[in-house]
Amino acid sequence: MTPLAGRTALVTGGAKRVGAAIASALESAGAHVLVTSRSAPLSFDLSTRSGVESLLAALPPVDLLVNAAANFIREPFGSITFENFDATFALNARAPLFLSQTLGLAMKERGYGRIVNIADIAATIPWPAYLPYSMSKAAIVALTRGLAKALAPNVLVNAIAPGPVLLPEGYDETLAMQAIEPTLLKRTGKPEDVAEAVVFLLSSDYITGQTVAVDGGRLLR
Repeated sequence: MTPLAGRTALVTGGAKRVGAAIASALESAGAHVLVTSRSAPLSFDLSTRSGVESLLAALPPVDLLVNAAANFIREPFGSITFENFDATFALNARAPLFLSQTLGLAMKERGYGRIVNIADIAATIPWPAYLPYSMSKAAIVALTRGLAKALAPNVLVNAIAPGPVLLPEGYDETLAMQAIEPTLLKRTGKPEDVAEAVVFLLSSDYITGQTVAVDGGRLLR
């Protein structure tokens, strides 16, 4: 039996890509997993206030929260629009804040809780073609540290910063090599690499306020 057995977990964006791997890993660890996505039973637009509030109203008590839902909009520098900036921050940063505030305070009142936010190495190495995305992930790192302080000692809050784990759809061979070459391991990771790190942090009893890079050594270059 794992420390997560019998716990109720919410994974936003948990129906595909890395989010789906996280949800599967939590189920394997014995958690009861709820996922949000456009195709899941919990289908709410988390980029809107009404979507976040409707999700919160529909949830049972949650012990484990993984904020994984995000968009990844490419806009060359000089062509960034107000609309895409707002959409990126609404989903990638605002939704995790308000979900974590409500669910985290309820966890704290019950005396137990764990939150893991999915950041990105772009928070440290911002990409000019994805500046709003990079900025939103830097906000997630700040959010993680702030939540760890606000919700201590009963709720532990950490983040995972993936590197080139799943490359964006449409990447050609040149773009793929540009992503892989700077890593020390010279290869992409797997969604399961991130999922295993999430399970580890959710299971930990003495790690909080940390951002763990799962990046094949990219940040060391």
